[in-house]
Amino acid sequence: MKSIRTYLVVVTLSVICLSNFIAALQGYQDSLDSAGQLVDEQILEKFDLLSVLISENIEVPEQLYNDNTLFQVWRGPLLERQSSNSPDTPFATPNGSFHIASYNGHRWRAFGKVLESGDTSLIVASKHNIYSALTEEILLKAIVPIVWVLPIVGLLVFLVISFGLGPIKRLATSLSHREANDFSALQRDGYPDELEPIVSALNSLFSRLAGAFDRERRFSADAAHELRTPLAALKVNLHNLSRELGDSHDLAVLKRTTERMEHCIEQLLEIHRTSIDPDNSNLQRCDLNKLAQQVIAEKYDAINARQQTIELAGEQALLWADASELCVLLRNLIDNAAKYTPKNGRIRITSGTRAGRASIRVEDSGPGIPAAEVPRVLDRFYRVGGDRHATSVPGSGLGLSIVSAIAQHYQGQIQFSRSAALGGLAIEVCFAPERNKAGR
Repeated sequence: MKSIRTYLVVVTLSVICLSNFIAALQGYQDSLDSAGQLVDEQILEKFDLLSVLISENIEVPEQLYNDNTLFQVWRGPLLERQSSNSPDTPFATPNGSFHIASYNGHRWRAFGKVLESGDTSLIVASKHNIYSALTEEILLKAIVPIVWVLPIVGLLVFLVISFGLGPIKRLATSLSHREANDFSALQRDGYPDELEPIVSALNSLFSRLAGAFDRERRFSADAAHELRTPLAALKVNLHNLSRELGDSHDLAVLKRTTERMEHCIEQLLEIHRTSIDPDNSNLQRCDLNKLAQQVIAEKYDAINARQQTIELAGEQALLWADASELCVLLRNLIDNAAKYTPKNGRIRITSGTRAGRASIRVEDSGPGIPAAEVPRVLDRFYRVGGDRHATSVPGSGLGLSIVSAIAQHYQGQIQFSRSAALGGLAIEVCFAPERNKAGR
């Protein structure tokens, strides 16, 4: 069953049609019975009249019979009188009951009885199929309007059922307009009794989800505290060891491992926050160009240490968003470009607006990504070439996953291509058309 509305309309119309058909059959049968009773009464009236005329030996007037009526008067085995349209053989048995006989291509209703004289019998018959045809005509005239009005009934049934299903559509609309982090209970007013269990079940589900997300938020804060504290102590101890023992290969490996662990933990916490706690309470009108300037200023020393060149071009690109989330997105895009751009390489960032969609494009002169690997680079923990990446650059495989999560939060799209100007990878994020804060 794909549609409740279609199911109800079809079933209701089927019940109406079946009910009308049964009523028509019953009406037809009742009409036949009434027509038969009427014919029998007319035959008996003519029989009584003819019996009086015959007993008084009076000539039977022609107006008493016509093509639809006939009579026979038998005295013993002899046919004494008859209507002009009757046969010369006995039309029915004169036993005081009604009979159905076929004669001259018609069905006749006949009644015969022996008169009081004892040796004379009278048979009177009337065409029966005339009344049947009349009954069928009356019934047909009664059924045809029902057939014609059936489409109107179907439309009315459809409208009534659609109106009755309105609360379901209203509930669906209310749910579809909810923000991802809105777990408040649904209002119970305005819903029929049949939807009350569904609304109650949804409110119970929202309550459990709210509790689960609260635990997730606490986990993020607890993990940040529990993981960062020992790492900070480890870095301090490594620094003290390097001062006491001097720099060595083993200490350098430990430092790099600790830094990689710290970076991985920060990335895990970041993707945790962006994926489970989308918050629209801090929305403001942001300019991607200005935010890119801030992130470049933060990263400039590290980029300059690699002897790389970074430039920002383009124009103002506005959208309603959380500035801190956009900074995380830009930071990961720039970090990704800086990691895989070789010494003396170039990084270019371009902001702009196309068809009302704010966009940011990051290009580099690095090795790029093979076309076969593009569908997977947004997966968590996936790195092209794994830990044996050709550049030997350490990473966690989470940077582009964070970019994807933030882009999805703002209905953005990510496109990968080869940079025509620099020869490396080009990543462009196009956000949804700008809307006001209330429209989010």
